[in-house]
Amino acid sequence: MKRIINLLIIILAFVLIWNCGSTKNEDVRYSKEKQLNELKQHLAAKSFKFIAETAHPMQTYAVTQVTNALLRNTGNTAGTIFLTGRGDYMKLMGDTITAELSYFGESRIVSSTDPRDTGINFEAKALNFTTTENKNKKSLNLEFDVKTKTDYYNIIMRIYPNKRTNIIVNSANRTSIRYGGEIEILEEKEKAPK
Repeated sequence: MKRIINLLIIILAFVLIWNCGSTKNEDVRYSKEKQLNELKQHLAAKSFKFIAETAHPMQTYAVTQVTNALLRNTGNTAGTIFLTGRGDYMKLMGDTITAELSYFGESRIVSSTDPRDTGINFEAKALNFTTTENKNKKSLNLEFDVKTKTDYYNIIMRIYPNKRTNIIVNSANRTSIRYGGEIEILEEKEKAPK
């Protein structure tokens, strides 16, 4: 009889723990959906700033070898370069996109004669702007094009409910590069021109 009572107590405890765990999963799922819906509203207003924390160049084997040699003892590799503290960003305000991103990769065509202009720097209108939701990965995908005087960019952003973001920048004149970081939603006071 004592065994049966102990077994019932164990089963009851297991059921209670199981129910508490499933409630927590539902709360997390609801929270992510709520965050995703709030994010959709802000992205629809097109008022956010991406802060780049890492760059992930897509390079050939030969360039990777040279880059690794140059970056030795810096904490960076040819595959991951830390940008924290450098101020690299991409900002979308309405249809205007502004970017100041460090570039690490191969240039196919030199588009500037200024040796200091080595990054992805522009202020232009975002063209062909599309937003899609990836329900499986619980993320939002933004894609748009930017045409400058010297280059043409296709930019793909994947934004997660916690605001972590990956950006892939494809260029007509350079190899592609991916950036990792986080977006900040811009408040009304930040939107106003200074």
